[in-house]
Amino acid sequence: MIINAGLCGLVTEALKAGVLIYLELRLIESDLGLPYTLIFGNNFIFDSPKSIKIYDNILFSLSENTLGPCLSTEISDNLGNQLVKVDQNACIYYREELINKSREPEHILIINTNGENILESRILDKKTILVSGMFTFPQFMLVATQNYILMPDGKRLMHSRINAKNGDVAIAEDGLKST
Repeated sequence: MIINAGLCGLVTEALKAGVLIYLELRLIESDLGLPYTLIFGNNFIFDSPKSIKIYDNILFSLSENTLGPCLSTEISDNLGNQLVKVDQNACIYYREELINKSREPEHILIINTNGENILESRILDKKTILVSGMFTFPQFMLVATQNYILMPDGKRLMHSRINAKNGDVAIAEDGLKST
């Protein structure tokens, strides 16, 4: 951070003169472009991941707005019928047999009639987002809980820490990789 030397001198002189000064410096995080972190299946993905993919299929995309990190995704059933659509933390569609438990952009929670999370996205703070859900494609399903990612082959991925380098992240059989 650069501090103007003239301002420092002015403040010093005012303090010597006994003048009470109230200085408020506000830093707007989005203006600074500070990186955000994604927590996905108890895996920490640092430095602003843009999308999460598996087998060349995009599970979801991330960007930022005034709330912090935001999610965009479309979730379908195994036949390809759309179940949920979220755009920039706004749930714009969910199939009528599903239940929307939270209508706040800071917390999206869509469950099925069995109480299973189809999609959950929670902004923990301005620089951290947690995502879990059931991501289904015609060939496979990937389930991400808050504790692990359950791969299509049954393997569980958890406790990874990777740097996304402001790019995409691929889920592979041997773990998460920045692409």
